[in-house]
Amino acid sequence: MNRGENLSLSLAEIEAYNGQGPGKPSGGRLRYFCPIHGGDKQRSLALDLKTGRFQCFACGAWGYTAESRECRREEYLQSLPPKKKTAPTRPAPPPPRPRKEAPPRADLAQALTEFQKALPGSLGEEYLKRRGIPLEVAQALGGGYAAPGKWPNPKRDWKWGRVIFPHHNPAGELVNLYGRAVGADEKVPKEKRHDHLPGAKGYFNAVALVQGGGPLYVCEGAFDALALIAAGAARAVAIFGVDGWRWEWVRNIWELVFCLDADERGQEERRKISRAAAMRGKRVFYLPPEALGGHKDLSAAWAADALHLDLSISGIAQAQANHNIWEEVSTWPPERREAWEERAAILEYENKMARPEAERAAYEMLRGSVGA
Repeated sequence: MNRGENLSLSLAEIEAYNGQGPGKPSGGRLRYFCPIHGGDKQRSLALDLKTGRFQCFACGAWGYTAESRECRREEYLQSLPPKKKTAPTRPAPPPPRPRKEAPPRADLAQALTEFQKALPGSLGEEYLKRRGIPLEVAQALGGGYAAPGKWPNPKRDWKWGRVIFPHHNPAGELVNLYGRAVGADEKVPKEKRHDHLPGAKGYFNAVALVQGGGPLYVCEGAFDALALIAAGAARAVAIFGVDGWRWEWVRNIWELVFCLDADERGQEERRKISRAAAMRGKRVFYLPPEALGGHKDLSAAWAADALHLDLSISGIAQAQANHNIWEEVSTWPPERREAWEERAAILEYENKMARPEAERAAYEMLRGSVGA
């Protein structure tokens, strides 16, 4: 997180994080566990009640409480000269009601079965091979092939057919179908490449939401999820675009690895999800760019045999190992814990160390002085 970013949190949001309640007084300030980076072992966020300014000495984030911003806004408005009376204006029309999604088609299961039968030996199987996806992996995940003229949405039919994958919800119900037009990107117009049938959407490989252990890998597209699964990360889902993320579907999952697109929309959504995850007590990780081996996305990296998944897994393992350090540091005297937090922050931002490495290094520096 950029330390220069001016954030806004209400006092209620800070106190609600992990149910921590009122902060702990410390030198004229209140100390809290930080909801921005998900701190749950040290009170690294300091809040000045006079100014409303807060700053986390662990992640570097800072800003002002929503209450203090509102007070300053009221003071500013009161300082303005009175406005001249104007004629009353007509009230704005109410916002349109959200459109209800159409229910799933009654023929989805039958259509998917026919597509699955058609996949072996088809242009769809050849397309999967070119993208490095074995036929048996695609079949295990419900893949199929809609030949030209067979896709249920005739307006979105494609001359070489579509590779098909199902949408499911966490209950295992089939709710939609996704079709990727067969052909290289330069041969398929962008507006023709991807299609979903009208109606509600689910996730690709939604069974991973309720089965398996370890972190959940979250992608936008089905072929990125296929690349992860083929590489050995079986607990991967595709949410079919950043708008498809649903917190209620990951209520019992506590570690998330996001593999969102690197475009501006994907990065903005990543920041939003990170903050929301911290408020829910979840740990969030991101696939580092090095994992892609210089390629634009997971699918391209996998097809080029350049996907290095061990980079993200090792980072998660190291973060998990740091739990033991946090447990020990929590027993240290308050001034020693604060010294550890500040030393870790310095190592992270000035020495460009990853956060887990910085915490471990700070622990090694200070543990000998405890109880001396």
